This record gives sequence, structure tokens and C-alpha cells, in this order.
Amino acid sequence: MLALIKKTLAPLLSLFIFAMGCGFFMTLISLAMNTHHEAPILIGAMTGIYYAGLVCGSFKIESFIMRVGHIRAFSALASALAVVSLLHGIFYNMPLWLVLRFIGGFGTAGIFVVIESWLLCNSTAATRGRVLSLYMIVFYASEALGQLLINLAKPDDLLLYGIVTMLCSLSVIPLSMTYVALPHFDEPSTMKLKELYNKTTSGIFGCFFAGMMLSATYALFPILFFNLYGDTSKVSFFMFCLIFGGMALQYPVGKISDIIERRLVVIAISCFIILMCLLLFALMKHYLVSLVLVAIFGGLASTIYPVSISYACDVLEAKDIVAGIQSLLLAYSIGAMLGPFVAPIFMQIFHEKGLFIYFIIISGCIVSIFTWRKTQRESPPQEEPFQMMTQTTPIMAEIDPRAEHIDA
Repeated sequence: MLALIKKTLAPLLSLFIFAMGCGFFMTLISLAMNTHHEAPILIGAMTGIYYAGLVCGSFKIESFIMRVGHIRAFSALASALAVVSLLHGIFYNMPLWLVLRFIGGFGTAGIFVVIESWLLCNSTAATRGRVLSLYMIVFYASEALGQLLINLAKPDDLLLYGIVTMLCSLSVIPLSMTYVALPHFDEPSTMKLKELYNKTTSGIFGCFFAGMMLSATYALFPILFFNLYGDTSKVSFFMFCLIFGGMALQYPVGKISDIIERRLVVIAISCFIILMCLLLFALMKHYLVSLVLVAIFGGLASTIYPVSISYACDVLEAKDIVAGIQSLLLAYSIGAMLGPFVAPIFMQIFHEKGLFIYFIIISGCIVSIFTWRKTQRESPPQEEPFQMMTQTTPIMAEIDPRAEHIDA
């Protein structure tokens, strides 16, 4: 394990520093726009356009990395993102911000591709599970801790944008002091969504609705908390609990899904999310109770995607797992782009409770579709173990230990 940590320390440390800034920057953008009384639909659009850039970068950045190398690619992308972050703080202009958020999403995808392909290059079929676990711990911990940086200044203060800029720049240092051999990039062999739909309808809809839920959560929860409490420090603690819950519940829920049929687990998760929404709506003014409920909500919402992936892997043939996971990432990304545009409509109509109504409807759709599919198709044998998964780039499909056949 020590040898594995030594091999992966540099990229994981760079990821930790970068994700701290990336994690709280999305919250900062939402709070800054809310401070200027922008409409929720425009705030949602900022997140939607970011995810559009993220998915474009995830599938298109490999040729650039292969041409210049991992370290130079990371340095160039991190430097560009540092400038992009600072431009947000210097110029408050919505058309410019929309362009910058797309560029930010594209560049962030490139950063993730560099880190994940580096980890892939330094892992084997026997160590991929541990590498993936280390990646997930670092990813969630850095994003959660990053939320606390919001307390250092007001949302419209240039200092916060400067901190993001510094973190982007500092993330270059660990990676630039080491070396990695260039891995061979395969062209992402995504399955056609129609073909995947025929094989695992539940998997596609699970990932799609997970994207709609999580992207709206990150975009609009900060606004909801700020409007309720009027205090950015409380917003940061809520977002910390939300992301920490996403890390804490992955493993126990995953182990349960290895024992109980995964579609039943997703149905149960969705029902609990509906319950959490109802409790949050009723008890939101009780600060400590709400923190616990938000952590549970974040944990449950974050497990729909990996459990859906695991269900799909049970159905797919071994040779199709990498391509299938990459296509499911695309389904998630489409949902992530749509969610921040749809959820604000509910907030405009129903105000604060509109976001909870949106989550209840999304969860109800998941319950309905998974229940219907359960009546249409028998449960497959659960031969593939659950794996924690992030919604980042197609490279994660190759790090996934369930894709060991690619080394055979």
C-alpha cells in the first residue's frame, strides 16, 4: 500500500489542491450571482453551461495531452483556469461569464483526464480498486473542505477569486516535480445510447436522473441556504455536509447493493430522498437538524449514479463494460446539463420549496421507471462488485477494476 501511495502521491496531491478551488468555486459563483439578484434560471444556466464544457472536454482533450505530455498539459490547463477564475472576479458580466464557465468546464475536464490517465498508467488490474478508492477519498475530501474557504470573504470580494487562482497555480507544483510515462489512449468507444438502452434501460435512466439531481443540487442549494439564513458561513457548512455525506454513504450503500438487488436499492434510495426533501422542507429552520438531513440527502443522491453503473455492469458482457460505462457517463452528463435549467423553473413557481418539489419529482420518476423495469425484466446475477465512481471523464471506466479484461 505504501508503494502504491508513493506512486500516486503527486497526482493525488495536485488533484487535492485543484479540487479544493474547483469545489468551492461553483458555490461561489451561485452565491455571487444571488447577491446581485440574478434570476435562478440564469444561475442554473451557469452550471448547465459548465457541464456542457465538462462533457466536451472529457471526450475531446486526449489528443492535446498526447501531443504535449501530461505535465505540460496540466500546467497549461491549470494556468488557463487560473486566469479564467480571476476574470470572473474582475468582470461581472453575464455573457462573459457564460463563455468563461464553458471554458472552465472544458479545462477542468482536461485536468481530470490528466490525473485519471496518470493513475491508470500507475495501476494494474490488482491495484485498481485501491487506486480508485484513494482517488474518491481525495476527490470528495478536497471538495468538502473547499466549501469552508467561502467563509474568508464576501461572495463578491476579489479575494475569493484570487484564492481559486492561487489553488489552480499551486496544483501544478506536485505534478511538475515528478514523471510519468505516456499511456496509450484508446478512442472512447462509447456504445450507442439506443443499444445501451436495449441492454440496461434502468442503468441509463438512473445515470440520467442522477445528473439532473446532482447538478441542480450544486447549483441551487447554496442559493436556497443563503435565502433561508442570510449567512455565507452557514452556506459553507451546509455544502460541506452535503459533499461529506456523498463520500460517507458510498461504501455502506454500495455494500448493501451487493447483497440486495440493485434496482431495489435505487428505489429505496429514491424513496428516502423524497422523505429527506419532505423533512428538510418542514425542518429547514432547525439548523443542526438540517445539517444532518442535508448530509444524508447528499449521500443518498451521490449513490444513485454508482449503483446504476453497477447494475449496468451486471447486465453488460465483460467486453462491453468500458464502452458501457463511458456511455452511461454521457447519459449522466446530458442530465447534468439539463438539471440546472429545469430546476429553477420550479423555484420561480414555488419559491424555496420549488427545489424540493423538483427533487421529489425526479425521485418519483426513478421509482416509477425502476419499478416498471423490474416487472419487465428479471434481476440479473450480481457478479460484479459495487465500485465507488465519480462523474468525471471516460478514463474512469478504464480504472474501474470491473474493466480488468482490457489487460488480458
